[in-house]
Order: sequence, then C-alpha cells, then structure tokens
Amino acid sequence: MIMISLLALACGISSGVLSAAGQSNTAIVIVFAHFAMLPIITVGLGYGTRNASIAALCGVFTVISITDIFSGCLYGITIAFPCWFVVRHALLNRKLAQGYTDWYPVGYILSNLVGYGAMVLILAATVSFDTENGFRGVIDKLIADIFERRLTIGGQLNVSDLKYQIVSFFPSIAVVVWLLILSLNSVFAQAILTWKGVELRPTPSYSNLTVPEWLYWALVASATIALIGKGPYEYVGRNLAIVFAATFFYIGLGIIHGMVRRIASPNLALTAFYIFVIILGWPILAVAGLGFFEPWTKLQRRYDCQNTDAQEEKKWK
Repeated sequence: MIMISLLALACGISSGVLSAAGQSNTAIVIVFAHFAMLPIITVGLGYGTRNASIAALCGVFTVISITDIFSGCLYGITIAFPCWFVVRHALLNRKLAQGYTDWYPVGYILSNLVGYGAMVLILAATVSFDTENGFRGVIDKLIADIFERRLTIGGQLNVSDLKYQIVSFFPSIAVVVWLLILSLNSVFAQAILTWKGVELRPTPSYSNLTVPEWLYWALVASATIALIGKGPYEYVGRNLAIVFAATFFYIGLGIIHGMVRRIASPNLALTAFYIFVIILGWPILAVAGLGFFEPWTKLQRRYDCQNTDAQEEKKWK
C-alpha cells in the first residue's frame, strides 16, 4: 500500500513537472508536455481512484511550487480534475445477470468530458461578457499576443485574415484539442497497463460508442443559437456547436473503421482516408454527421460495430 502511494506521488510530480515545462519555448519540451496527463491516468486505471486523487493533488502542488498559483489552478482545471474524472468513471461497474460485469460506457465518459469543456467555455464567456468586445475581444487580444511573442510572419502572409480565422474558432479548437490529448493519453495508459497485465478494467472497444440523449439536444440548441444569434451569442453558439459535434466525430470514425474492416487492404484504406481528411478538412463534417445520424441509420449494427449491451448502456446516468 505504501509503495503504491509513493508511486502515485511520483506520478503526480512527473505530471506537474511535464506540465510546467510546457511553458518553455523549446519544441521538444512542449511535445513532452502533452503527456502530462499520462502518469495520473496510468496510476489511476492501474491502482484505483484513490491513487489517481493522490497523483492529481500532488501534480497541482508541484506546478504551484515550480510556477505560480494561477498555473496551478489552470493545471487543476485542464489536467488534474479531468484525469481523475476519467479514472473515476472508467472504473465504475455493475454486476448483471450470469455474473457479467458491465463497465461504464466509454461514449458516456467522452460525452461528460465534452460537457465539462462546454461549461468551462460558457463560464469564460460569461466572465468576459462585460469586457471590451466581450469574449471574442478577449480571444482576439490573446491571439494577438501569441502572434507578437511567438510567431514570425513573412510579408507575403496576410496576418489579419489568418488571425481572424483563428479567433473565430479558437475556443472550440482549444477544447477539441484538449479532448483529443486527454483521449489519447487515456488510450495509451490503458495499453501500457494491459501490456503489463495490471489493468483494473478490460480494454473497451472504441468503435461502438454510444452517447446520452442530452448531447443531441445540446448540439441542436447550440447550432440554433449560432444560426439566429447575433454578436457574442452567435460566437459562443458556433464554438459550442463544434465542441458538441466532436463526440459525434468519434462515433463516425468508429463507423468508418467498421466499414474499412470489410475490404481487402484496411490499413491502406484508413491511411488514405486520414490523409484525405487532413488535406481537405470538410470530410470532418461528413464524419460527424455520420455519427449524429447513427441512431437512425443503424450503421454500427450493420458493420458489426454495435455493442451487444447498448440497451444496458442507456440505463447508466
């Protein structure tokens, strides 16, 4: 027990150091900072929620001791608490008939994280509502500062147009990238524990995600605000819609993977698909649409992606 607690402390310290190092301008250090979530999630999925709590708190104090209280609070909001949340929900389970263990659905964990990110975005917009130019004005000032300090732009590039595009979608991009980093760290942590044979939860399938009904209504509501709203309401609604759509993009990817498994060269087809998405961009919307309409198209079931316990998943809260 003591050794495990010491391991949790070590994981918390390493997470805090990686996060604090991310404030450096060195490229390789910034890359490693993206793995600051990995130690907390790994010790949590391997040794329980209690040890995830120890690591998360230790990480917060480590960041504060290296940098300042503001950075420590930011670390707690974006890394420590979300990592603890993932571990806590990932280890939730219940016993069903014939002794079968039903684990909390991955899609529900993802949806809750999206909801958390959306709440942080709404809180930031609310706090900055009375400032000059509102939430968008704050983001515009932040991006201008980043351009001034870190980017060297050539004369041929229209900086104003580039900054306008970044400002327009920066809040949602920040949340979606954060969600992607958290998801990848969680997958890596589970893979490490499975490789070592010490995982507490069996590795789930990532191609059969299901989400709660509220997520559909949240996307519809935010998209409606983006379409009919004006000024700051349109700005916040647009970015919220992108955040909520991220989960449906995950579902769509699962369906694409299920489709590709049926062809002769699945790896080659997936590589071509991802290159196609990265180069063109717009297929992201098509994939998210595929995920959104899955309850009506039943594509997961058609391509053998459907979880056999989908009906049980709906009973989770």
